[in-house]
Amino acid sequence: MTVSVRIGVDMGGNDIKFGATNLDADQILLDELVKRPSLTAEGPQKTAAQMIDGISAVMEQLGKTWSDLADISMTVPCPCTPDGVIIQAPNLGTAETKDLWKVPFGELLSAAIKETHDVDIPVFACNDANAAGQDDDFARFGLDATPRSSVFITTGTGVGGCVIINGSVFFGCGQAGELGHVKPAVPAQYAERFGADTNPPCGCTGNQCVETRASLTGLKRRIQWALSDDGVALISKQLNQNGEAVNNDVVDQLRTFLAESAQVAAYNVRTFADRDQDPFCRWLLEDWGIMIGVLFANIAPILHPNLLVIGGGMTELSASAKDWFINIVRRAYSEVNGQPCFDSNTNDCEIAWSVSQDQGWRGAILMGIRAHQS
Repeated sequence: MTVSVRIGVDMGGNDIKFGATNLDADQILLDELVKRPSLTAEGPQKTAAQMIDGISAVMEQLGKTWSDLADISMTVPCPCTPDGVIIQAPNLGTAETKDLWKVPFGELLSAAIKETHDVDIPVFACNDANAAGQDDDFARFGLDATPRSSVFITTGTGVGGCVIINGSVFFGCGQAGELGHVKPAVPAQYAERFGADTNPPCGCTGNQCVETRASLTGLKRRIQWALSDDGVALISKQLNQNGEAVNNDVVDQLRTFLAESAQVAAYNVRTFADRDQDPFCRWLLEDWGIMIGVLFANIAPILHPNLLVIGGGMTELSASAKDWFINIVRRAYSEVNGQPCFDSNTNDCEIAWSVSQDQGWRGAILMGIRAHQS
């Protein structure tokens, strides 16, 4: 049997994306990803059937058969071991179906492919943030493994993370890189800003995780305080100190959105902050920039990486908003880091945006290749 194709799958809560590369993963074989609406809430069996359908569609577009397929690598929104076994499934399934995910999903999918297509296809699973970090490294350096290190975070519903050493993901005992659950202290100069939210709870069952303040989940909680009379008063006071003012029309609109749902209000915060440069909404997103900068400042003395990279949803900001946001990150980083050796300079704790084009599925393929090589 001659194999010539690798499949990458990005398993998300809203949809599942399918891509394909050649064996070296340096050629993307589809101009557009195949997508299917996610059935992860219905459990692993239906998800496996859905994946087989999506992979079949990819192979049909390529004019290939299942015998041409070398392997399948997929991302999952969960911690994984270095050999791709899901450790926990906090972001898969519903309260009713979550326990169903306590299976080795890669083995389940491989068995389902064997049953439906009578071929043995190895399946590799990896954390989605690790895959995104791996793809960012590949986009910058290709397959070159010259000595370098980077710390990569994804910004979105939560905060994912990845540590890259010499071109490969560092796993530790399995969950290294869970940067959203680092718990750095809030710098004293921001005590008033976070005074109403000193011990925020996290979905991991911990408290004060970066994710509680620098994510959509955190913003959904934060905005309820921000739109209270006390919240508007504090934000107005701090904006006035900087020569800015709250736009009461924006506050009224956000309160209307909040009456619909915290998520709708949170989405519009980012829109107003970017499109309109609204001071109130930018104050809220500044929380994210501050805490990411503090996180990077705490990590730098431990790893002293070449790069500190921001990926995920915040990369979708406009160019001017991205400049505004990354300058906040850099400011907070420099406020916390007092050691000159960790000053953020080119290729030395350099804070930068991800250059990956949301190719987590390709990152999964690269991780699968390297896992099999090690």
